[in-house]
Amino acid sequence: MRQLLPEVELDPSVISVVLCSSTVAFLVLKWMVKKLVQQRMREARRNRVRALGLMEEAVQQFKQKNPEVQASRILSLPLVELVKKLKEDSLSPESVLYTYMDKALEVNRDVNCVTDFIQECVHLLQEVKAQREKGLLYGVPISIKDSIGYEGHVSTCGLGQYLGYPEREDSVLVKVLKKQGAIPFVKTNISQCLINYDCSNLIFGQTVNPLNHKKSPGGSSGGEGALIAGGGSVLGFGTDIGGSIRLPSSFCGLCGLKPTVSSQILKGCLHVCSFTSVTGMVGPMARDVDSLALCMRALLCDDMFHLDPTVPPLPFNEEVYSSSTPLRIGYYDTDGYFLLPPCMRRAVHETRTLLQEAGHTVRSHWVDPAQLAHPDCLFSVSLPSELDSVDPNSCSQINCYRLPFLLKKILAFLTKPLVSYIFFPSVPERGHIYQQEFLSRWRNLDLDVILCPVLGPAFTLGYPGRLIAAVSSTMLYNVLNFPAGVVPVTTVTEADEENLKHYTGHYGDPWDRRLRQVTMGLPVAVQCVALPWQEELCLRFMKEVERLAQGQKKQTEDNLQRGGAQADVTRDLQNDVHTEGQSDVQAQASRTTVQTNILMDVQRTLAQTDLVADVQTDVQKPGSQTDLLADVQLHGCPQSSGPDMQPDVQTQLTQPDVQTQLTQPDVQLDVQTQLTQPDMQPDVQTQLPQPDVQTQPSQPDMQPDVQTQPTQPDIEIQPAQQTPPSQSDVQTQPTQPDIETQPSHPDMQSDVPTV
Repeated sequence: MRQLLPEVELDPSVISVVLCSSTVAFLVLKWMVKKLVQQRMREARRNRVRALGLMEEAVQQFKQKNPEVQASRILSLPLVELVKKLKEDSLSPESVLYTYMDKALEVNRDVNCVTDFIQECVHLLQEVKAQREKGLLYGVPISIKDSIGYEGHVSTCGLGQYLGYPEREDSVLVKVLKKQGAIPFVKTNISQCLINYDCSNLIFGQTVNPLNHKKSPGGSSGGEGALIAGGGSVLGFGTDIGGSIRLPSSFCGLCGLKPTVSSQILKGCLHVCSFTSVTGMVGPMARDVDSLALCMRALLCDDMFHLDPTVPPLPFNEEVYSSSTPLRIGYYDTDGYFLLPPCMRRAVHETRTLLQEAGHTVRSHWVDPAQLAHPDCLFSVSLPSELDSVDPNSCSQINCYRLPFLLKKILAFLTKPLVSYIFFPSVPERGHIYQQEFLSRWRNLDLDVILCPVLGPAFTLGYPGRLIAAVSSTMLYNVLNFPAGVVPVTTVTEADEENLKHYTGHYGDPWDRRLRQVTMGLPVAVQCVALPWQEELCLRFMKEVERLAQGQKKQTEDNLQRGGAQADVTRDLQNDVHTEGQSDVQAQASRTTVQTNILMDVQRTLAQTDLVADVQTDVQKPGSQTDLLADVQLHGCPQSSGPDMQPDVQTQLTQPDVQTQLTQPDVQLDVQTQLTQPDMQPDVQTQLPQPDVQTQPSQPDMQPDVQTQPTQPDIEIQPAQQTPPSQSDVQTQPTQPDIETQPSHPDMQSDVPTV
């Protein structure tokens, strides 16, 4: 400095001012960039709202013009049948496109999965209809991941710094799909930087699982998984670097395939991170394996071979996919690195049993992949240090990878010699060695495919960023570059949740302890693996697993239905027995009521008998009629000599030995009493029976056994005022002496003389 400026003296204060001003300028610039990024993020959200509004407006216009379209019928069709109907013109491409647009809007309102509406789909629809030859995906609306390039639309990777830079051309994948007649209509949400298997970023927010809104849909292709699982798309495409297709498929109950890596097919797909020894790959996601097979038929075409020379020019092998030859299958339930939940290992064992019963050869001598090498040593990732901001769900993961540029240079300078010569060779070289060891073991066992677990079931929101090591089950086959697919086979049960309470993992570290949260009913999947460039064999194996799992599920449902029907029959029988028992109780109660009424009637009859006995006693005593009448009045039979009341008691003595008949239904008494009150109509008339006639009861089990004979015959008691007899008069005819009255009840003896 002094040689260049010999005459200039360096003042320390000037140097301090320069350094301070430079620092301030740097901080101000950083603040301005952050403000600009935040402004772009707000603008991106407004653009999304505007695009979805246009999408909804187009749907409403179509509905008004075509009210006869049966949306539910279209949405229920699997992809293979949908394409068939489109080619036969039994369904129009317009009706299918607008139906799925409407459904995608509905799903997006629930789970927040759509980031952009591709308005060019309306014009592309007309171009597809004008094609001379109908492609394999003719008229099929498809969804694509945010990172897959589409001309005129932005691929953000969840970062605000990429906003405002739309793609200049379509990616290779989009070009091939358009040639096959597919119509991309939406782009879906992703995780920030594509390295987290959750689905959240600072631009478009959190996407949730349509099966359970408290769970993650997986990532980084979580938007695709949520949209397809919710019914808003029949076929979607994601990218897979460490399981980004297979994990959302596992979490959402879908089928997904990661093909063998091809370098050119990723042209036009944005990647923020640089991965060592691992290259991502584009793959399909759908509801069934046949849809994946149809998609691979469409992709393995001349257009793909022309655009991507690294793909072997071999069309889809139908013979391999439709073969029924028994397979030689190896399996393992843990990779020896991260112990998956019990339900995922149970799914592997149940699937193995089904495959053995179907005639396939399953060999259990496969070693844990971790015994060959640790995959985490083969997978390294670096992030740009100039990230504008970090999503909260990715903080714990990104902070492990991101280092300042200067610090990275210093650490690289210090550690490079040690790492190269002491610890292990370079990551690509070690990955190649690991791949050769894996292939050697595969050939020694003479295997066709491998059955192994996949991470699942769906994690609680926010947890994937704190469980980085859990992706070892899927990341392994990115390192090996093997085709791998995921198929749902069962769901979480109560027993799985109970077993998870005792889960400790391999090492009992915090990652293992965080895994003890599962919700019953969520999908549980398995992973199917084949050798490189054998996607047809991998799909054939996936199809076999899907068929066996669906058959097992159907059999279980039938058994439950039969058990339910038997339970209904048993319940009906129990109800009938209960009803009959109630009827018996009611009948018994009725009989008891009748018997009670009979007993009360007998008691009333005995009371009347006591009254007659009192009258007879008064007759036997010498006295005036007045005393007798007073006695009668005392027992409730008053007489009056007034002008408005007739004498109402007239007593006539009858001959002895007259039969007595009870007036009640079960007790016959021959005493009839008629009252002559002017305001009361008496209903009892007492007549003493004729002599020498034995009393016979109306009931067979009631024999009267008491006979009453009055002592003085032919005594007639006349009232004080003689009046003509009337209907209301009570006539009493006392019997002769030695008349025995027999009551109706055998246990009741009456020795009272009856008048």
